[in-house]
Amino acid sequence: MCRVVLNVATSPTSHNYMEVWLPSGNSPWNGRLMGTYNGGLAGCVEYKDVKYMSSKGFAVMGDNGGHNSSTADGSKLLNDNEAVIDLSYRSRHLSTVAAKQVVKQYYNQPPNYTYYVGCSTGGRQGLKSAQEFPEDFDGILAGSAAADFNHLSDWTSRFLLITGFGKDDRALSRDQWVYVHEEILTQCDEPLDGVADGILEDPTICVFNATALQCGPSSDSRCLTQTQVQTVDDVYSELYDQGGNLLYPSLSLGAELVASQQGLFSGSVIGNAANWIANAVYNNSYWDPTTLSQETYTKSDETDILHGNISTWNGDLSSFRKAGGKLMMYHGLADPNIAGENSQRYYLHVAKTMGATDEELDKFFRFFRISGGDHCSSGGVGAWAFGQIAAGRYGRHNAIDQLVAWTEKGIAPETITGTKFVNDDPNQGVAFERSHCKFPYRTTYKGNDFDPNVTTSWTCEKINNWQECGPGALPRLC
Repeated sequence: MCRVVLNVATSPTSHNYMEVWLPSGNSPWNGRLMGTYNGGLAGCVEYKDVKYMSSKGFAVMGDNGGHNSSTADGSKLLNDNEAVIDLSYRSRHLSTVAAKQVVKQYYNQPPNYTYYVGCSTGGRQGLKSAQEFPEDFDGILAGSAAADFNHLSDWTSRFLLITGFGKDDRALSRDQWVYVHEEILTQCDEPLDGVADGILEDPTICVFNATALQCGPSSDSRCLTQTQVQTVDDVYSELYDQGGNLLYPSLSLGAELVASQQGLFSGSVIGNAANWIANAVYNNSYWDPTTLSQETYTKSDETDILHGNISTWNGDLSSFRKAGGKLMMYHGLADPNIAGENSQRYYLHVAKTMGATDEELDKFFRFFRISGGDHCSSGGVGAWAFGQIAAGRYGRHNAIDQLVAWTEKGIAPETITGTKFVNDDPNQGVAFERSHCKFPYRTTYKGNDFDPNVTTSWTCEKINNWQECGPGALPRLC
C-alpha cells in the first residue's frame, strides 16, 4: 500500500493530523474510500480499524480529531474553542474532503463510493456527518453513538453523586452489584423473552422491582439496606431538568455488572465526562465534579452552539435522504458507557422531526438493537461480533458488507446477525449466533421446541405503539 500523511489546516490556529492508506499491488483497491473514527475525546488515529478496513480493499482515512491525546484527556480543549470545533465536526469533514482529493490523485479517479464506520464518539461523528454534511458519505455505520453529547456527559458524571463517592452508606460493593444483576435476570430474562441465557433481549419492557433486594429474615448475605435500594433505583433513573423535561434516558437494565466492574458506581470520577465539562464547558481544569448540578446542565446547553453543536441532536436527515445516503445505526443494549435507549430515542426523534413512519425511514435509515452487547469493542454476553469494527472482525456475518450491498445494490438489511464466540475467542469456536432485528421490531423467541442458539429460532415482531415516548411510557424517551 501507499501511506500518505497530511497536516490539514482547520482554522488559522488549528490543524488536523490525518493519514490515507491506499491499497495497491497484490491487494487491489476496491474502488471505495472508507472513513474511520475516534473514541472518547479523540486524540489518535484508530490504526487497528484503519488496518482492518484496508484489509477489505478500501482506501482508508483516519485522523486525530484535531489534537493529540488519550481518549479520556480533555486538556487540549482548555481555552481552545477551535480544537473543540475540530472535535465536534470539522476534523472529520475536512479529512473526508482531503482524502477524496488524495484518492483521485493517486488512482486517477475519484472513489466510486465513500463510506464511514465508527463507534461511540465515532458513532456520533457518523451521525454528525449525516446531519450536517450529507454529501460526505454514501453509507454510514454508526455504533453506540455518543449523541446528545452534552447530556451524556452530565448523565455519566451524575453517577458520582448517586453512589455517594463510594464513601458512605449509599454505595454498594461489587458483590452486591452481582446480586443486583442476578435479581434483574430473575425478573427480566426468561420471564420476558423465554430464554434463561443471561441476555435481556429487550430490557425496555422490564419493570424492575428493586425492593426484592432489601434485607429480610431470610435474605442473601449480599442483601441491600433501604438506602442502597434507593441507590439502585436512582442508578436506573432518567436525567431531567428543573422543568421536568427529559435530558437523558436511564442506564439499561443488564448493564450494571460491567458498569460496576468498570468503576462507574465506585465513587470515582469518570474521565471523559469530567474532562469535557471542566475543560470545554467551564474552561476550568480545576472544576470539581462533586459540584455537578442543574446549573452545569444549563451551562452545557448554553455552550452547544459555540462548540459547533457537538450535541449532534439534529433530527432532520432530509438532506442526507435526498443525497441518496444510507445510515445503519446500532447499539448494544447492555452498554454501560452510553445508554442503549439513547439511540432508540434518536430514532424516535428523527421520526417525529421528519414526520415519517418507520416504513419511510426504512428507505434510508435503519436502527438495530444488539441484545447483550456492551460498548463497541468491549464484547458482551450477547452475539455482538458482526464485522462492525476491528474488534468484531471475526464475526461470521459482516455489517459493513451489508451497508455496501444496501448502498450500491439496494439490498436493505432486515437484521444484523452477530456471532458470540466461546470466551470471545474465535479459536474456541462459535457459542451461538443471533439475528438482531431492525427497530421498531423486537427479536422474539419462537418457543421451547426451538434451539435458542441458532438464528432460525428467533423472529421479528413489530412493537405496538413504538412511537410512544413521553411521560408514562416505558422507557421514557422524550
